[in-house]
Amino acid sequence: MKKALVIMAVLAMAAAAQAEVILNWAFLNSNIVSQSADTTNANLDSGSPLNDMIRGAGAGSSIGASSFRTLGFQNNGINVANTDFFQFSLSAAAGYELSLTSITGAFVGTGSFSTNLGVDHQWAYSFDDSSYTLIGTAVNRVGNGSSFFDFSGTAALQNVADTSTVYLRYYATGQTSTGGWGFASAGIQVDGTVAPSAIPEPATMGLLGLGALAMVLRRRMSK
Repeated sequence: MKKALVIMAVLAMAAAAQAEVILNWAFLNSNIVSQSADTTNANLDSGSPLNDMIRGAGAGSSIGASSFRTLGFQNNGINVANTDFFQFSLSAAAGYELSLTSITGAFVGTGSFSTNLGVDHQWAYSFDDSSYTLIGTAVNRVGNGSSFFDFSGTAALQNVADTSTVYLRYYATGQTSTGGWGFASAGIQVDGTVAPSAIPEPATMGLLGLGALAMVLRRRMSK
């Protein structure tokens, strides 16, 4: 009976750890300056600016219909110092930890920006909204369509404690100096897990208790 309960518990934990959509945006208007997520995992913190898609100073809004676009993207490469970016932030609620698996997005723009050599685009992360680190390598997209960005191998974005906020920025560089590029109406989805924070096993708790006791005894003996 005990073995069966253990197996059931392990299976339940494995199911809970499977990646799912934790944030999703669809963009159905034009000239959108910022937008809250349409789908938000119940175990994420809420309240603006968390879960809001916003813009960098160099990525002003565009009149492109049913999209989150800008004319601000350049053809000067990807650099975290650039101000032409889109950004959102998220954080696990108290008692949970966040792991990010991937982002899948639908993209649209002017043909001249994404023709021939296409658009290179890439995400970066930060925990202080100041110092950003690029994730993996840039993904190339020729013309409109979908792109997939894999975060599963980025250790810093796995098992993030509820005390931390993750900031994610999207950068793009194309073939002209004026972008005309961004998220299509289908938007983007963020896949990952927001699971209960790991609780030390009884054996681990016992070792921690013994360690604390040893420290107390050592202090008493040294007096």
